[in-house]
Amino acid sequence: MMNLVPDEELTEVGDLARSIGAELLAPAARDAERAGAVPDDVWRKLFETGLAVPVPEEHGGGGVPDPMTMLTVVENLAHGDPAIALAAYWNGAGALLLAEHGSTEQHQHLAALATQPERRTAVALHEGFGRGAAELATTVQVDGDHLRLVGTKRAVPFASDAELVLVVATDPDAGALRVVVVPAGAAGVTVVPDSGRLALDAVRAADVDFDVELPASALLGGAEAPADVEVLVQRLRLWAAAAALGTAQRAIEYAAEYATGRIAFGQPIGAFQGVSFPLAEASMRIEAARLELVGAVLALDERPATEHDDLVSLAASYAYGVGTQSTRDAVQTLGGHGFIKDHPVELWYRSAAAMAALDTDPARAPFSARL
Repeated sequence: MMNLVPDEELTEVGDLARSIGAELLAPAARDAERAGAVPDDVWRKLFETGLAVPVPEEHGGGGVPDPMTMLTVVENLAHGDPAIALAAYWNGAGALLLAEHGSTEQHQHLAALATQPERRTAVALHEGFGRGAAELATTVQVDGDHLRLVGTKRAVPFASDAELVLVVATDPDAGALRVVVVPAGAAGVTVVPDSGRLALDAVRAADVDFDVELPASALLGGAEAPADVEVLVQRLRLWAAAAALGTAQRAIEYAAEYATGRIAFGQPIGAFQGVSFPLAEASMRIEAARLELVGAVLALDERPATEHDDLVSLAASYAYGVGTQSTRDAVQTLGGHGFIKDHPVELWYRSAAAMAALDTDPARAPFSARL
């Protein structure tokens, strides 16, 4: 039977990540948005925790969290600030792909990533909206000892800064999902930096066009045994969706605290059902979405691959829908104060909307697999 209740160790990890989010990420959120980057001192401190680059100990890192731990860490870091949390997450995702599935030659990049905080990797996954692995339009075709990668990726974190871009693509000949490790500056790669976004500015991102030829050894895992990355790519989507729930949870907590202190008609506005009920309903939706993500992460190891796309897209879309609705409820609780920068709820509202725009499947949102 699937156990959805976190054990004591997982709870402690969540509490640690929550405290890092509160003490390190939250105070830097506005500065990160204004600068369009994570402040250097914040990044170094986050890097020192080992949460920004999950690299195995044998390659100089602090170890790789298990899937449930990663889900918990991302949610609780995002409780502090979603943009900084996602900057750390996506940088770490590249290292994780290399660590889990890279060839011996590709593993040589890990030592530098684990010890040098200025190093970046990029994962090119999204193509404009939430797509399952089977729907990705970017393709890789292998011809002897060479390959050709063709396609366009949207909002690729650190695409302009990374020394390696790990591109998720379909191999139509093999009928499989592959990752191609593209070095910075490769011919046939066009990077178009963002000119401005709704939110998540701390995650420097760009659209990237690929029409590139590389040695077949650029396949993650190498030419002789290219890695089966499908399960890990599905997990990447679920882990990222956890950031929406951390953001939603923080917004509802802030709104509830505001409603307790804001007096109208001689009593706190939280005493009125029109204020308290939406917040209570939002809390229930957040918990339901959290269980949905947990269930999907655990089920990936048990369900056949043919069911993975639906499983992940449904859970992720529901989480993003809950994130946008909950942060909107928080803004409305504050009324006119909700959309001015004196309060952070407007930042969380914009952040939730930006996250949802990247990976919500319009054919599935806002429904979950069971709700």
